[in-house]
Amino acid sequence: MGTETIYIEDAYKHRQANEELGKLFTSWGYLPVETPVFDFFDIYQEFIPVEKDIYRLIDREGDLLMLRSDITLFLAKQMGLSLKDTDLPVRVCYSGTILRHQNREDISKNEFFQTGVELIGKEGKNADLEILMLLHSTFKSLEIKPIVHIGSRKLLDASISDFKEFDKKEILNMISYRDFEKLKNMLVKNVDKKRVNFLIDLFQFIGNKEELNTFIKSSGGLINSRESTALNDLINIMDSLTQLGAGNSFIIDLSEVGNQPYYTGIVFQGYIEGVDSAVVSGGRYDDLLGEFGFPAPSVGFSLLLRKIEDQLGKKFSLPDQENITDQDFISGFKKAEKIRKDGRIAIL
Repeated sequence: MGTETIYIEDAYKHRQANEELGKLFTSWGYLPVETPVFDFFDIYQEFIPVEKDIYRLIDREGDLLMLRSDITLFLAKQMGLSLKDTDLPVRVCYSGTILRHQNREDISKNEFFQTGVELIGKEGKNADLEILMLLHSTFKSLEIKPIVHIGSRKLLDASISDFKEFDKKEILNMISYRDFEKLKNMLVKNVDKKRVNFLIDLFQFIGNKEELNTFIKSSGGLINSRESTALNDLINIMDSLTQLGAGNSFIIDLSEVGNQPYYTGIVFQGYIEGVDSAVVSGGRYDDLLGEFGFPAPSVGFSLLLRKIEDQLGKKFSLPDQENITDQDFISGFKKAEKIRKDGRIAIL
């Protein structure tokens, strides 16, 4: 499956990085799973935020299928149909190609390589921290330094609980695309003016935990109890990340509300200089597996590996190589074997 061709050195770097992450995930107890490359479209339709990005096809019986555009969705169905209570918690990892229609002229740019992890059957702060620290270890392993923006779907749900479902989806999109003028126009029709201005400021907030604490204290009592709980959850997570030595890799960004409809708790996206969109995304989705028959709290992340491969550390580059010029094959072969044992390339 795929539309992209990867040549020699790039293919080597891609394979090395994928193998490196496989070893890392396994060392944390995350074991590999495989998902189908296509499935029936109607199973996933309500969970797809942008249907125009989906590649669809018709099978021989006339049923509408979709090609895999997000491994998390396909994995949720697979886990929901196969897991039992005695299996929990379960830690899984995956890697594979996904297709999203985002470039009409060059179809090779519509292929992405997604790798990630999911922690199923464990709720609460400790599970969220495990995923965030594994993400931090992933960055260290790849020798890259993205900044991860952490927000909260729980906060958004607490702020707009009185809105109709259709309006909630519209508000989510407005915040995700940072269209705060349009958001303000919608809020003024349903919310007190003081609270409108507060919500606009709230979902534009980007900063550290100290700055968020200052914002909360200056809110003038406009924060409701559910919002307060969600904000304190973020502050506690940031505090723990700092104590674990990972604080510099994360920032609180309340406009990060998760562009997937299934998120329920923390949500996050990681950005790296030189790349025009998020390279990693994830969060908590406690209700998704229940849609496929097995309710279980879940949290995870996925990384679009090909997006960052030109920024990987030197350890993923081709090793030094040496051409053996001996006319005698036997002596040349013996020299080559010594070179290969040192981790270099020897060419006869």
